[in-house]
Amino acid sequence: MAAVVEIDDLRTIVAESLELEPGEVADDAHFTDDLEMDSLALLEVSSRVEKQYGIAVQDAALGSLRTLADLRLLVESLLAEGTAA
Repeated sequence: MAAVVEIDDLRTIVAESLELEPGEVADDAHFTDDLEMDSLALLEVSSRVEKQYGIAVQDAALGSLRTLADLRLLVESLLAEGTAA
């Protein structure tokens, strides 16, 4: 069974990384365009994801993240890989 990651949990991670309220992070908000997320903020998101889910997000994967949906797919994929291993 595939791992299900709640979008609101990821919204909280992104918001805390940017020192925002979760309500300020819309589902379709583009990380770099709408939220002005830079590489340091992405690293903070990666660190928080690793802590919460016990998975490591590779630096190369960080660059492909654009929205909460992208982050969710990545986390679910990494969790599935960890389960299969």
